[in-house]
Order: sequence, then structure tokens, then C-alpha cells
Amino acid sequence: MMNSNQKDVEQKLRDLPTFHLNKSSQENIHKQLMKTVIQHEQNERKASTMKKLFAGFAGVVAFSLVVFFTFTMIDGHFLNRNIDTKNHGDSQGPNTTQNPPIKNKTDFNAEKAKELMGQYKQSYSSLVKEAEENSGKIISFSTKAEIQKSFTGILTDEYAASFTDSYFTEKDGNVFIIAKGGPPWLTDGDFTVKKIEDDHYIVTQEQDSLDLDHVLLTYHFQYVNDNWLISNVKKTNLDEKVIIRENTDAILEEIDKLDMAKLSDYVHSEKGLLFSPYVFVNQKSVVFQKNEISELLNDNNKYMWGYHDGSGEDIELTTSEYFAEFLPVEKFIKSGLVLVDDLKERGSMKNNIKDIFPKSKTVEYYLEGSPENSGLDWASIIFVFEKDQKGQWKLVAIVNDGSSI
Repeated sequence: MMNSNQKDVEQKLRDLPTFHLNKSSQENIHKQLMKTVIQHEQNERKASTMKKLFAGFAGVVAFSLVVFFTFTMIDGHFLNRNIDTKNHGDSQGPNTTQNPPIKNKTDFNAEKAKELMGQYKQSYSSLVKEAEENSGKIISFSTKAEIQKSFTGILTDEYAASFTDSYFTEKDGNVFIIAKGGPPWLTDGDFTVKKIEDDHYIVTQEQDSLDLDHVLLTYHFQYVNDNWLISNVKKTNLDEKVIIRENTDAILEEIDKLDMAKLSDYVHSEKGLLFSPYVFVNQKSVVFQKNEISELLNDNNKYMWGYHDGSGEDIELTTSEYFAEFLPVEKFIKSGLVLVDDLKERGSMKNNIKDIFPKSKTVEYYLEGSPENSGLDWASIIFVFEKDQKGQWKLVAIVNDGSSI
């Protein structure tokens, strides 16, 4: 017959989790625990205070838990299997907490590039055809903003805005196409795909045509809102004559603005910049190094630049005075004839530029003489370029030429 304490202990033991032990294991554990409780109570029966009884009960519980977990491990039904069964049903795999899956971007490849460029070309070509049939007017859209929106599934918002501004205009409440060549398209020729970032790829293709000359086209593709879109198209000239001509146009602008800091960007880093007032270049011509160019016009020293043709007098001037007398480039910008690597001897003075710079290329801005002076007041400025160690064409000389009469 169990007393009240034993009944209480037994009830607490029955309330302990079974962890799905088989019936036999549960009965064995139960018997062992109850036997321990009875023996403990017999040894402590003489204790009269509730404090000792409580301490005894705590000892029983501690001992019981040790026995309980020992039997559980021996029986082979410990937590991992039962917890896994509880959380995953019939699954026998381990319980692992996983981060939410990251949505993978659609892989970008050559086919995707051709697909996007094809959509871009088709959409633009349909507008060109529409404009041709309506005297340049676009009738399917009322505003440039509508055209821009129609391309946002192919182009990024920024590039769609730039594209629309470049090829369409609004007038009198209508939209018209701007009469000029269209965007540079990806052709069926070979091209390369290069990953810049996970969400940024570039496609490059070299083209040589009457419309584009010899150029390298770079198409940028960006992953935006779960879609690959065209974000930019850049054109780089590979024709050396075109590169040099473009650089010379920029140089002429900087000289006209007297911006020597920007002019220095174009100067050869090893050879510096030579100035010659006449087409026969003297070996002792004035040369400034690249790092001196930015402050060139702040130099108040007088230099011996050469000799005046005819009088033979010294050309002794400051840099500012020399620019004012020999490099008034504004008239060349407005109406000069441009000749690339096509030097000519027009006067009686020998042109020895190729002797001094045998590996050079030249760009000449030439002004014909006026009829009232029988053409004898012609003038030109010749910009001479050589490649630097990086293979880039850099300015090495600015040479003047003109009538020597």
C-alpha cells in the first residue's frame, strides 16, 4: 500500500515525457524509480521536518532524472529521432534551420544579349518606318514620355530617357523622329560577353562599316527588378586617324579657352611639347615638359622661339605673347580645312616635321588666303602626335605654317 508521498511521486513520474519509449522500457524505469523512492522514505522516516522531506524529494528527483536519461540513451530513442519525427513527420533527416532561399538571377549569356538587342532594334525600326510614312511624325505616341515608357521593358529608365531625347523631338503637340543615323546595333558577327558584377554584364563587338568606321561597341546590360535590361551603349573609335582628329578638336578648344591644365592631359609624358613658329622645325626649338604645361601662361620669362621669316629678327616672347601672336586658333575652329596625316609643302620653306618626328601622325588646320591678297595670306597650324609607352597618341609638337612672302 503506497502512502500519499509515494502516490505523489508516482504521479509526477508518470507526468514526465516518455520520448516514445517502448512499453517494456517504461515499466522497467518506473519500477526502478519507485523502488528507490520507497527505500529513501524508509531511511528518512524518522525525519520530522518538512525541510528534510523536501530535500529528500529533491534528491529523489535528481537521481531519477539521471536514471531516466541513462535508460533512454541505452534504449536508443533519444531526442534527435523523436524531435525530427515530431517536426517533419516521417522524415528521417536531421533538423537543420535554413535561411530563406535567395532568388537566383537568370543567367546572362550571348542568346540573352541578342534577344534584347533584337527587341531594341525592332522597336526603334518600327518607329522609323512609321515616321517615314508620315513625314517624320510619330502617330502611335502623343509625347516623348510615352515613347520612353514603351522602351522601359528593354532599356533601363535612365537609358530610355537618354535614348528618347537623342532620337525624338516634340513640336506643336506632335512627336517627330530626329533625322540622323540610328543607334549602333549588335550584328551577326562575333562578339564577347564579360561579367562585371552579378547584375552587370558587357558585350563588346568590333565593327568596321561605312556608317560607323572602325569602332569598338560596348553594350551594357543591367539586372533590374528581375529583368535584364540594356543600360548603355558606348562607341570607341579604333581608327587611329579618327582618334587623333577627335583629340585635336579638343586640343584646339582648350587652346582657344587658354585652359592649359586640360591641354596638359594630351601632352606626351616623355617628350613634352615643342613649339615651332614655322614649318621648318629647329632642333633647338622651345620644349616644355608635361608637368610645366598647366602653368605655362603664368610664366613671365621670355624665350627665344626662332627667327622671323624675312627680317631674321629674334622671336623673343613670353608664353602668353607667343600664344597671342602665333596661336589665335578661333579662326581655324570656325572655317579651317582639316587634313589628317596629309602634310603638304605650300610655300618656299621646307617642311621637315617627318624628319624630326618620323613615327608621327599629324592633323593640320588650314586656312586659304583671301582673294584680295591673291591668296598669299594663307595660314595653318599643324598638331604632331606620337605614341607613348602605353600606345596612346599624344601631342609632341604644335607647328605654325604660313605664307613667307
